[in-house]
Amino acid sequence: MFQFQLTSVFCIFLFAFSPIYEAFDHWQLVLTWPAGYCKIKGCPRTVIPDNFTIHGLWPDSVSVMMYNCDPPTRFNKIRETNIKNELEKRWPESTSTAQFALKSQSFWKYQYEKHGTCCLPFYSQSAYFDFAIKLKDKTDLLTILRNQGVTPGSTYTGEKLNSSIASVTRVAPNLKCLYYQGKLELTEIGICFNRTTVAMMSCPRISTSCKFGTNAGITFRQ
Repeated sequence: MFQFQLTSVFCIFLFAFSPIYEAFDHWQLVLTWPAGYCKIKGCPRTVIPDNFTIHGLWPDSVSVMMYNCDPPTRFNKIRETNIKNELEKRWPESTSTAQFALKSQSFWKYQYEKHGTCCLPFYSQSAYFDFAIKLKDKTDLLTILRNQGVTPGSTYTGEKLNSSIASVTRVAPNLKCLYYQGKLELTEIGICFNRTTVAMMSCPRISTSCKFGTNAGITFRQ
């Protein structure tokens, strides 16, 4: 069974209201499959990651989608080299070179201001990014899929991809697909957790882009 044990600093939360919406009640860790994403979007990198990378960590509410929760709060550029390098490994801006991404930090800025501010005041900017790194490291989607016989380089239905993850996590993931030359490509998987992240939960909002309930083939690109 897929279990998570996070340090107590990340397991104890108080409830509070965001400046715009009600308090977040769950998280969605949104992971990109780089091979599929880069095939569609184009990535000017010499090496494309061969494992899932972070698209974002989204505090959210079951009753209302949360974003841009605190417009006055602005992203502060990350100065610490070790933190930048750890984020670059797990949360790269694939559509830019590593050198440009590390300098501009535009992807991290966008994600923090749109989503990361929704967990204020309990997570500072540094705590938010540190938490994202730790949660990513404990969410090994590629191993889950491979253990269920789902490997990069093959084509599967949305139902197969979905059930392969759910058979281990026991909850519904949020798969997203895009078309490339008339065929569906797996580009993203969201995994949802309750507020304290001691347990996974079914994602409240599920994308229909992977054509569940049909025989449409989805490329899990290698």
